[in-house]
Amino acid sequence: MPAPSTSRVVVLTGAASGIGFATAELFRDLGDTVYGLDLAPTVPDGVSYVACDVGERAAVEAAIATVTATHDHIDVLANIAGVVQFGRFETITDAAWDRVQRIDLKGPFMLMQAALPFLKACRGCVVNVSSVAGNVPQPYAAAYSAAKGGLTMMTRSLALELGPDRVRVNAICPGTVDTPLVSQVAGAFPDDLDPRVMDRLMPMLPGRTITPAEIGSAVVYLASREARMITGTVLAFDGGMS
Repeated sequence: MPAPSTSRVVVLTGAASGIGFATAELFRDLGDTVYGLDLAPTVPDGVSYVACDVGERAAVEAAIATVTATHDHIDVLANIAGVVQFGRFETITDAAWDRVQRIDLKGPFMLMQAALPFLKACRGCVVNVSSVAGNVPQPYAAAYSAAKGGLTMMTRSLALELGPDRVRVNAICPGTVDTPLVSQVAGAFPDDLDPRVMDRLMPMLPGRTITPAEIGSAVVYLASREARMITGTVLAFDGGMS
């Protein structure tokens, strides 16, 4: 068994780009020991890279085992990795549907299961990055909305279930964040997009997109001591879209 440690251990997914990369930098700068799980090794300097396909049970369990071979606890688990699906409902293939559910919903489920004993050991916390699409209906995003809606409700359910263990579980639901993932979405909308439907995708506070670091700061706050009485919260960070 690894020796007990007083340092805060942070495990986060999607650390190689976007929100995950920015969040890893923020935790690192606080002096935390940060493990970044991703398929790509381009995590921030000072963050320990752990190769992991979050949609595969064996890979998830191996990643958590890598962390806990050195540490006897996990203070923060941040499920940030995700993929997006946009397009007309009738064009969604079984493969596209399964990929979104596997990474966006099953991935956090498996990571939380694998990390739970080590979260309980130190009364740690989980922050799931869901989406505005998990709060309100989004057109052309049936598979993505289903996955993120499931993640949002799983967060709320686990907050109740794990409350007696003093393990907090919260979620953030971003709107449009300036990441490579969002850039991919822009090219996926149908050519004959109904302009009336686009109104559902526009924030009430127009003018710019959200930066990855802004979402990262919210993750850091929900994982902080100052948020120790916050659990089961689903934070809308979307410029008023919801």
